[in-house]
Amino acid sequence: MLVALIIAVAVLLAGLIVILARAKAPRSDAGGSVVRSWIAVSLVLGLVLFTAFAFAVDDTALRSTLVGGLAASVGSAVSFYFSAKSSDQARQDLLSAAIGTELVPDLEGMTEATATATLGLTSLKLEREPTSSPDPAAKADNQDPSAGTMSPKGTAVRVHFSA
Repeated sequence: MLVALIIAVAVLLAGLIVILARAKAPRSDAGGSVVRSWIAVSLVLGLVLFTAFAFAVDDTALRSTLVGGLAASVGSAVSFYFSAKSSDQARQDLLSAAIGTELVPDLEGMTEATATATLGLTSLKLEREPTSSPDPAAKADNQDPSAGTMSPKGTAVRVHFSA
């Protein structure tokens, strides 16, 4: 039982190190989750304790059943960990397909009339920043969302014009 406790503590510490390293590392994707890592570590810890219990039983038939259950549980834990991220991405893709997204054009350097005409070719709408210059020859120097990003159809593109 002492060996099982040592293994459980080692797995828990390894999991905490992984979680802390993930939390401090720069994220290249928005899908990273400490919660998913913690659940995976908890599942592994439970499986280690389950294994210790399986080997503590003297009945060979029961031990075989427990080891079979352990193998199935490991498969479930691995499937959960890897499929959860995929399902998050699939859900995002499905939402994008249902709503529809468009590529935001680059409006910087355009006058308001040209920017309006450019956005007129899409379902995006021009929203003029209140602090923009009233001069009709003023050029766009900033926009949100940025050029080249995907945005839901019908979204307003907020543009600042300066002389």
